[in-house]
Amino acid sequence: MASQVPTSEQLKALPPGYMAEDIGYRLTNTAIAFLVLVHVIYISHIVSRAACAERNHWEIWTLYPLSYLSVVGLSITGVHRGVGRHMSYLLSKEPAKIVPSFQLQTAMELLYMTGVTFPKVCILLLYLRIFADRKVRIATWAVMAIVVSNFVFTGMITTFVVCQPFAFKWDKTIPGGHCADIMALYTYIGVPNIVTDVAIAILPLSTLWKLQMNKKRKFGLFVTFMAGSLGLIAALVRFAEFYEIPLMTDLTYYGVETMIYTIVEPSAYFICSCLPGTRPLVRHIYRSYSSATIFSWKSDKRSSASRSDNSQSFALGNPVGNHTVFVSTPKANGSSGVESSRAGFIRLEETVDVQSTPGRNEQGEMV
Repeated sequence: MASQVPTSEQLKALPPGYMAEDIGYRLTNTAIAFLVLVHVIYISHIVSRAACAERNHWEIWTLYPLSYLSVVGLSITGVHRGVGRHMSYLLSKEPAKIVPSFQLQTAMELLYMTGVTFPKVCILLLYLRIFADRKVRIATWAVMAIVVSNFVFTGMITTFVVCQPFAFKWDKTIPGGHCADIMALYTYIGVPNIVTDVAIAILPLSTLWKLQMNKKRKFGLFVTFMAGSLGLIAALVRFAEFYEIPLMTDLTYYGVETMIYTIVEPSAYFICSCLPGTRPLVRHIYRSYSSATIFSWKSDKRSSASRSDNSQSFALGNPVGNHTVFVSTPKANGSSGVESSRAGFIRLEETVDVQSTPGRNEQGEMV
C-alpha cells in the first residue's frame, strides 16, 4: 500500500466533510469531452484521406491509428475507481481500490508517452514532405530524433526501471522494493516535450513567410500549422501542475488535476496532427456547397423575373472556372418585321445588365 491505514484518532482530526469529498467528476467530464472531440476529428480525417485525398502515406494507416488508440486509452483508463477520493478514505473504507488505481496510473504513463510521440512524428513527416529548404529539413530530422529518443529513454526505459521491482510502483508491501524520485520523473518528463513543441511551432515559419500567395491563403496555412501550439499550451500547464501540486501527499485526490492535463495534452497533439489531413474534405465540402450555388440560384431567379418584365436573359459560357454569367437585355417590341428579326441581339446603344457569380479556376483561386 502507499501508506498506512489512518487510526481512529487521525480520522477524527480530519475537517468535516473531508472523507466525503470526491472530485473525480472533473476527470470524468474532461475524458468524455475529449473522447467525443477526438472521435469527430479522427473520423473526419479518415474520410478526408480515404475519399478526397489524391495520395496517402504509410503513417495514415499506422501512426495515426496508434495515436488514436493511445489518446482513447488515456481517457478510458483515467476514469477509474477511487480517483478523486482522498487516500485516507480509500485506506479506511475501500482499500481494494488502491492497487488497481495505481496500476491504471502506471498504464497512463505509458499511454501518455505514445500519445505525445506519434502525433509529433506525424507532423514532422508532413514537414519533410512539403518543405524543400535544406536547413529546415535538417532541423526537422533533428527534432524527430529528439522526439523518438525521449520516447525510448524517458518514456519506456525510465518508466520500467524507476521502481525495482516494477510492481513496487503500486504494491509497497514487496520486501526490498525501492523507487527513485517518482515526482521528479513526473515533473521533468514534460521538459523535452515543451522543447520539441517550441521547435515544431517555429520550423515552418520561415518557409511559410516566403510563400508567394495571397494573404488569405497564407493566413490559413499559418493557422493550420500554428494549431500545434495548443499542445504546447497544454504541456506548459501540465508541467506547472506537477511542479506546484503536492501530488505524493494524496495521490488519488490531487492526481485528478494532473491526470486531466495528462489526457488533454496528447489529445491536443492528436487533434493538431489530424487537422492538416482534413483539408481535402473541407475543400470538397466548400466547393460543393459554396456561395457559387447560392449566387447561381439567385441569378436564375432574377433572370426569370426579368423575362416576365419585358426583358430576356442569356447564359454565357465560361472558359475558366465554375462561375456563371448572365446578360440581360430588353425585349424587342413586336413579334414580326425588323424588330422580330433582331430578337436575341444586343444593340450597342442599349443598356446591358451583366450578372456574374464567383467561382474558382483550376488552381483553386477565386475568379
